[in-house]
Amino acid sequence: MSRVGRLALAAAGCLAALLAPMGARAGEVVAERAFPPAGACYGRHYDAAHLARHPGQVVTGLRLAGSSRDLVRMRAAAGRIDPELTLTLRIDFSDGTSSEGEIGCLEERGRIRRCGRAASCAGDFGLQALPDGRLAIVNDDAASREPGAVAAGAGFSLDAGCPPGGRAGRFVPPDAQNRLFRLDRLPVATCAAAGPRR
Repeated sequence: MSRVGRLALAAAGCLAALLAPMGARAGEVVAERAFPPAGACYGRHYDAAHLARHPGQVVTGLRLAGSSRDLVRMRAAAGRIDPELTLTLRIDFSDGTSSEGEIGCLEERGRIRRCGRAASCAGDFGLQALPDGRLAIVNDDAASREPGAVAAGAGFSLDAGCPPGGRAGRFVPPDAQNRLFRLDRLPVATCAAAGPRR
């Protein structure tokens, strides 16, 4: 093979290496794998011993559930490249209250990047796949650092309303003790059975 041919082959290999891992690298979430059409449930409950070691943690439990069924249908029907995955998130707070609502996660090149409510003032968070099959919510406060951001608070919230007249909401602050939440894969019925708490 000529030198030009070898260079062309090497360039093609580099391009393939750049493109292929887009949905496969550790730490990324491919919607159909993490949330198959049949549905998936992830969650974590923090016991008293954990909370005693992390006195600033405001979250005592998290549940994240959803299915990529509608996402797959939207892709086919609308021909969109980056549609949104809709999930349900429940947060239990250390004061005994909880908040539950729908969030949208943007899909970009086969990966789920940012998740949050439609209200821009409610912040958002990153979602990462971990090598062991769990998911991690990364509360990095990226939304408030974007140019022109209108954030009612730092971190993310499921019940904040945008001004004028919006409620302040309960935010999960992006501090060291509330920055990373690792969620275990649970039976789908676990999320469906989670009853409402105040």
